[in-house]
Order: sequence, then structure tokens, then C-alpha cells
Amino acid sequence: MRKLRIGSLGEIDESIGRSEAEERLRESDARKSAILNAAFDCIITMDAEGRIVEVNPATERTFGYAAEEMVGRELAELIIPPHLREAHRRGVERYAATGESKMVGHPVELPAMRADGSEFPVEIAITRPALPGPPQFTGYVRDVTDRHRDELALHALADEQAALRRVATAVASEVPQQRLFDVVTEEVGRLLGAHTANMLRFEPDGTGLVLAGWSLAGAPAVPVGLRVVFDGPTPTARILETGLPQRADDLTGVPGETAEMLRGLGFTSIVGTPVKLGGRLWGAVMVSTVHNTPFPEGAEQRISDFAELVALALANAEAREELAASRARIVQAGDAERRRIERNLHDGAQQRLVALSLMLRLARTKLAKGDDDALGVLDRANAELADAVQELRELARGIHPAVLTDRGLVAALEMLAGRANVPVDLCAEIEGRLPQPVEAAAYYLVSEALTNASKHAGACSVRVEVRRENGAALVEVADDGRGGAEAGTGSGLRGLADRIEALGGRLEVESPTGEGTALRARIPCPDAAR
Repeated sequence: MRKLRIGSLGEIDESIGRSEAEERLRESDARKSAILNAAFDCIITMDAEGRIVEVNPATERTFGYAAEEMVGRELAELIIPPHLREAHRRGVERYAATGESKMVGHPVELPAMRADGSEFPVEIAITRPALPGPPQFTGYVRDVTDRHRDELALHALADEQAALRRVATAVASEVPQQRLFDVVTEEVGRLLGAHTANMLRFEPDGTGLVLAGWSLAGAPAVPVGLRVVFDGPTPTARILETGLPQRADDLTGVPGETAEMLRGLGFTSIVGTPVKLGGRLWGAVMVSTVHNTPFPEGAEQRISDFAELVALALANAEAREELAASRARIVQAGDAERRRIERNLHDGAQQRLVALSLMLRLARTKLAKGDDDALGVLDRANAELADAVQELRELARGIHPAVLTDRGLVAALEMLAGRANVPVDLCAEIEGRLPQPVEAAAYYLVSEALTNASKHAGACSVRVEVRRENGAALVEVADDGRGGAEAGTGSGLRGLADRIEALGGRLEVESPTGEGTALRARIPCPDAAR
């Protein structure tokens, strides 16, 4: 008969303690596996000879190997590029022997290699856990491709903003146009890594004139001053046709002499964007390369930002030229008006006053002699004086009507309407007085429009409307004449436009042939009446 041996209570407690420890160890291993499996970074364990002992799923995903393909193989031959393998092996030996490595505690960025042979940047750090048995090392590897891409994008954006600032500074400094064109072409060319950059202006005859050019040393170039004929669907020709950015990643087979010239220069890829001035197509900025790799996506938009600055500079220059011309016209008009006043005074009132002086002397002589004809001479002198006074009044009215000064714009317009040779429907809704320069500009606008309607347009009726609205005086004069008037022709309308623009206003002329003429002016003025 077999006897059972019952152990002591101490043995039972020891057995229970061992079971609990083993259970806790299993739980710890399970947690470790869960952490390794959930980690986004690659975690690789290798032995002192550089062979892989264990990898986590992130390592499989990153390098393109299954775990069973990696375990037992040398890490260097799997994920280290060939030119770095020997250095890696020497580093593993040194670390195993001394515990010293540049990667301990300080991640190092190195190139790594996937299963398909492609290389990519990674960040590596290693540790040497204090475990029993042969030495093992754990490497933590992070794919930093996205970070590199973001950094490159950030650097590219910084470069672009710096280039735009340089161009904007040139625009603000009002450098000569040719200098600005040169700056823009160079900045655009360098920014996009082009071999050549050009700016051209579209001419009225349908050709393009190359105004500026830049190219890398030794690279082919389109000469400045070249007249380009658009005889084929090149990007520049399509910009002229559509007014939109265009590109050609391959010029092979594009017909036309211009495309043949570009191919002869070695260009393979061209990108361009339009330059628009005041809503009209002015020209284009183009970049070209001789590389087989085309320009990246979005290159058109990046050039467009520079084209907008070019358009701003052109608009500023045009505005400055127009302002200078307007000032010159105002000075000329003032000189002409002074000459007219001088001539009218000399030929009219001055001559009458001289004649009046002679008559008075003659009358005095006759009176001294008791001549009965003295009274007749005085009568003629009185009539001459009345004519001189009337001429002076007419002359003063042409300079500035007294009624405008004394009674305001509405009364002055009523006087104009009453003297006009065509029926005038006047609607003036103004409370109080406007600033004197605004009243004068409105008065002369209506006066000129009524004169044109009667003398030149053959109008049968005219409607005049004046009102005050949102801090501005609005003046509109419309007739039913033959139309065809233009603000830029003739001294009358041009002078009115200069007068109104000098007050910060704007004159619009709408005059289709056969449908009458409408002049509309908006002149800023304070809300408070003068």
C-alpha cells in the first residue's frame, strides 16, 4: 500500500509563491508584447555579433521584411546601406566591448534601406539593457521621411517668402522697370530651380517681345529683345489665347518655329503664368529647364505670386505717369486760361476803357469851350462804360460765377439750365452747401455737358441729377444726342476729369454711338456742410 506524504506548511507556501511569480512574469511578458506590437517606432533587439534577435511589427512594416526573415540574420546586411555596413559593424564591436557609442542617449540620423533597396532617412538610438546572459542591444529606429519632407517644404516656403520680399522691396522702392523685370526673372528662376527665366510683353500685332531674361552660367538663354511669333501651341501662346497659367512637360512634337527654337536650345519643360494689368493681359513670366524632370506641381501658382507683384509695379508706374500727365494738363490749362483772360481783357474791356478815357478828355475839352456837343460825347462815354462793365461781368462769370459763390450750387445750376439752348430736366437734391472746390467741379461738369449737348451732340433734351450720398457728391448729366464722346479726347472732358480726379473723385463717360451721352462723377466731400 502506497503512502502519501503530506508536506509541511512552509513547502505549500513556497509552491503558491512560485506560481504567483510565474503568473506575474507571464502577465509582464504579455504587457511587453502588447507595448512592442502597438509601438509606432521600430524596436530591434540584436546580439553582440549584430544578429537580429527580435523585431516588433512596426519594423516589419517599415523595412518590408517579415519577422522570420529578419531574426537570426545580421542587421547590417538587411537595413544598412552597403557603404555604411563596415562602419556599423565596427561600431557594434566597440559598443559590445566598451559600451561606448554615439547613438547611446543621443539619437543619430542615418540613411537606412528597405527590402526593395530604396533608401530613406531614419533616426536611431540604442540601449544595452542589464539582462543576465550574453549581451544584447535594443535599437529604436524612427522613419523621419515625413519630417524631412516637411522641413524641405518649410525651407522652400521660407525661400519663396524671402524672394517675394525682395521683389516687393524693389516694387516699393520704385526701381526702374527694367531693373524690376531683371530682379523678378532671376528670383523666379532661382526659386524654381530653372535654367532660364524670361519676361515678355504681348504686343498689339499678336507677337511677344522678350523684355528680360536670366539663366544659370552656361545654360541656354532666350535673348532679350527677341520678337516671338506664336505659330504653335507653346505654353506662352496658350497663355496669350486663354489668359491662364500653362505648362509643357515635354516639347516633343509641338509644331511651329518657336517650339523648334526652344527644342534647339535644349529646353524640355516650360512653365509660365500671365501678367495682367487692370484686367487686361499684359504679358507673361516663363521658366524653362533642360532636365528631363519637369517642374513640380504648383509651379504655376508660385510664379503667379511674382506676376502679381509685377502687375502692381506696372500699375503704380502707369498711375504715376497718368498723375504726372494730369498735373501737366492742369498747369497747361491754367496757363491757357490766364492767356485767355489776358487776351479778353486786352481786346475787350481794356480797349473800351481806353476809348472811354479819350471820350472823357474830349468831353472835358468841349465843356471848357462851351461846345454843345459835349453832352453827346458824355452819352457815348456812358454807353461805352456800360459795355465795359458788362464785358467784365461776363469775364468774371467765366472765371467763377458770382451766383455760385453767393447762392450755392443749386442756384448756379438753375441759372445754367435757364440759359441752356436745350430743354433741361434738373433734379438737385442737396441740403446746405458743399465744399467750394466740389461745387465748382460739379458746376463746370454740368456747364461743359450742356455746352457739348447743344453744340456737338445735337441733343433734344438733357437730364441733370445732383445729390449727396455716403460722403460724396454724385453728379450725372445725360443727353439724347448722337453719342460717341470719349473722356480721353478733347480738352473739355479731359480737363473735367483732371479737375475731379484732383479732388479724389472719378469721372465716367458712357457714350455709345447713336444712344446719347451720360457723364457720371463721384466727388468725395465731408458730410458737414461748409
